[in-house]
Amino acid sequence: MFQYIIRRLLVTIPMLIGAMSLVFFAMRILPGDPCIAMLGDEATQEALADCIRNLGLDRPLYVQYANYIWRSLQFDFGRSLFFNYTVASYIGRMFPHTFLLVLASTLVSLVLGIPAGIFSALNRRNLLIDYTSRILSLIGLSIPVFYFGILLLILFSLRLDLFPLIGGGDLETVLDMLFSGEVLEYPTDFVEAVGDVLLHLALPAFALGFTLAATVTRLARSAMLEVISQDYIRTARSKGLPERIVMYKHALRNMLIPLVTVIGLFVGILLAGAVLTETVFTRPGLGKMLIDAIGARDYPLVQGAVTVFTMTIILVNLIVDILYAWIDPRISYR
Repeated sequence: MFQYIIRRLLVTIPMLIGAMSLVFFAMRILPGDPCIAMLGDEATQEALADCIRNLGLDRPLYVQYANYIWRSLQFDFGRSLFFNYTVASYIGRMFPHTFLLVLASTLVSLVLGIPAGIFSALNRRNLLIDYTSRILSLIGLSIPVFYFGILLLILFSLRLDLFPLIGGGDLETVLDMLFSGEVLEYPTDFVEAVGDVLLHLALPAFALGFTLAATVTRLARSAMLEVISQDYIRTARSKGLPERIVMYKHALRNMLIPLVTVIGLFVGILLAGAVLTETVFTRPGLGKMLIDAIGARDYPLVQGAVTVFTMTIILVNLIVDILYAWIDPRISYR
């Protein structure tokens, strides 16, 4: 397993550089001048020259590329031209909000999807249970996350007034108290801050997680149907093992690999969905930051946000590959 992990790490390095190269050249081949887009058509030649110099666009392309790769590996994306502070510090403040949203959405999808898929597979002879589960998963696949989010806002925020309409809670205070050790000194304030964050997180996480739960349900159902038809399941039952042990010790672990695969692939979809979700719920995060940066024509901020998205997806896929070896030791990299 150790050699497998080392080989996957070595393969990840050229993948990361290749993805960052695509980001760099994609930003360069887009039509239009970024400085004119940011400063407007009425900008003076001096202002345009300063913008070009600040962005480093007056240098040769290979110098820009080498500088971008080196600085990106150090998480140095320059300064935001619109907000006038470092891109890395802004991303550092926004990333925890997006990470928490993606993590909570994944938990929602697993909690809803895996039991529903297993229950549907084990009760496939019951047409009512099976068809109900499949219809609900089909609804989850069909409804757009932004439309579902708007429906949740109208019902639970505007009509019932149970959840906040906008914002993401005071997550920075929660993190500061955790890392500074002030939790023990002010436990009441910490609990209130955490409750506020969770209250703001509930609707966006459910809206984003419900769409993934539909796919997890269908995949868990098909994977469980395939596993319970295998010879080793019949052998375990013939030994007189309780059905609970057969399902959770023998069947469940062998159906985890396709589930882990789809979760790793859906991280990219979750990040893309976070852009819409954060916009609909007016939550702080990388998605909302990217939309604002595009609207403000903030070239360094857009490039930094896309690069962080790319790095996150590659890192998650690396973790998924490592989980393969942990779930099934027979897996090897060749």
